[in-house]
Amino acid sequence: MEAVEVELIYDVARLEERLIFKALRRVGLEAALTNVKSVPIGWESPGVSLSIIRPVSMHRALYAASIREAVGVPTVNRSSTILFSGDKVLTLSMLRRHGVRFPESYVAFTVEAAEKALEKIGTPAVDKPPVGSWGRLVSLIRDEETLRSLVEHREMLPSQVARTHIIQRYVDGGRTDYRVLVLGGEILGAMERSAREGEWRSNVARGGRIRGVKPDPEMMELAAKAAEILGGEFVAVDLLKDDGGYMVNEVNGVPEFKGFMEATQVDVPLRLAEHVKTVLRR
Repeated sequence: MEAVEVELIYDVARLEERLIFKALRRVGLEAALTNVKSVPIGWESPGVSLSIIRPVSMHRALYAASIREAVGVPTVNRSSTILFSGDKVLTLSMLRRHGVRFPESYVAFTVEAAEKALEKIGTPAVDKPPVGSWGRLVSLIRDEETLRSLVEHREMLPSQVARTHIIQRYVDGGRTDYRVLVLGGEILGAMERSAREGEWRSNVARGGRIRGVKPDPEMMELAAKAAEILGGEFVAVDLLKDDGGYMVNEVNGVPEFKGFMEATQVDVPLRLAEHVKTVLRR
């Protein structure tokens, strides 16, 4: 690789990655692209000053970040952030260690354990795997029969992670959540996501309706704290709200932001590029 300032590592050229690359050029940074699906990466110096980690695949993102860090290249985000935000059990454990509120949750590895978790939480509840995005394998549990059917179905999957269950209290008003983007400890903005008719998940990938909202102080403080706990330089923090206030639902270490830009009118790629330029000039 020719000597450049910034490397954008990716596996799928989504709109986000294309916009980031253009923004890096707009702020005067020499940038290069590394597609890990076609280019091997090793433990030699890549000749870059910083790598932006953008693979969709968690394990590709994690491995790419760790390899670059091993040869002294700073990464956004760091491998530790990608690891702990990419696994929801690890995320919740880190949040609990620092006193951050999230929905009551239990981890179950078998049908029997899942049924006992549901007894503790009651219905409705949410069943989700530790690793995954876009609401895949996330189910609303209304009764024990539904839970048993789902658990037995997932027992057929080859991955032990996919056969692990996070049984979580369903938060009233859970058809709406809030996504807050945090960059370098600064809140870029927030959007509200509401599930479409006939759907209970608010993910944009599942047709969730979005609108920009002005983040209030509690929302900003909680999102910034969650990002700090996970060491996130550039993360999306998803919040739920009940009578007790906001709580963290998930943290995304390789955040998508197309819907966020549409809702908030914040030029996320430009803000990211400017932040990277500032980091490099320190």
